[in-house]
Amino acid sequence: MLSQKFKINHDDVSFFRKHGFVMLRSIFSQETVDHMASLSRPAVVAPADNYGAGFSKLKYDIGNDDPYVLGLMKDERFAAAMSELTGQKLFFTQGLGFELEKNKSTGFPWHVGTQSFGFQRLEDYACTIWTPLCRINTKGQRGGMAYVPKDVLSGAFIYQHINMLPDYIKAKIESGEPYGFAEFDALKNDVLNSPAMSELLEFYAVEDDFEVGDALLFDKYVLHKSIKLGEGPIASRLAYALRFCSVEARYDQKRVAALQTPRRLFNYDVGSDFNEIVCSRDGERVFDSPYFDQTREKRTVSPVSPRVPEKRRVPATTEVA
Repeated sequence: MLSQKFKINHDDVSFFRKHGFVMLRSIFSQETVDHMASLSRPAVVAPADNYGAGFSKLKYDIGNDDPYVLGLMKDERFAAAMSELTGQKLFFTQGLGFELEKNKSTGFPWHVGTQSFGFQRLEDYACTIWTPLCRINTKGQRGGMAYVPKDVLSGAFIYQHINMLPDYIKAKIESGEPYGFAEFDALKNDVLNSPAMSELLEFYAVEDDFEVGDALLFDKYVLHKSIKLGEGPIASRLAYALRFCSVEARYDQKRVAALQTPRRLFNYDVGSDFNEIVCSRDGERVFDSPYFDQTREKRTVSPVSPRVPEKRRVPATTEVA
């Protein structure tokens, strides 16, 4: 599952805790990369609505219950690295696939995972491992991602911003003003993607090269965006993302309802009902949800505890003087 070359050190941990992201060089074996591709390639589909229109194909809920993916959670080296880097007890929630077509797809603009982590409270911990399934060359065809260190600017406020939108949209519509997807899209994205703000984020942005088997770990507050795949030998760039959540995260009904508003009004459907069905009670610990009853232990990122052999009983003997 993991490459034999993979290792982390104290500098990696310090870097991640400060900036919110870190490169995981040579983390996955070729077998694991091939498996991610075999899961993603037949599953991703062209966007059928306004959500994800910048991608040639995408899909939520890829490999959520896949035995190989769940087996990764019990890999002792993987679990130890994730525990050391994040300082959290985590569990795997969702897999996602994203494809960019050469010279065409733009992907997502600057954003944070308001949809993928829309089921949990603002303050709850979550993170992503993003794995491009081909080589990324920042001085060539590109097609990777850019990200802003969260110590420069944290994206936490965007989660608050999303929760503000439903009441405002409702008031606009009830007032009789023309209000449709274009207005919603500007309201949602322009706080980060206006010309002035985008230029500022670009100044601080980091963009890395990836070899096959490399991945990026980033927490949910890291602002990031897709980089267009330019001219070159690769026809399309496929990437697979693993989402993780703290076992202490709580369900946020208000946030889930806020995300439902644009889905209902503007055909902004992500194609996943995960947020709506994973829990039902506000404040419920997500990890305890019946949704995970069949896979809870398998999803938990922790090494398999070694079996302690029973002590062999030695018959008592009578000492003869």
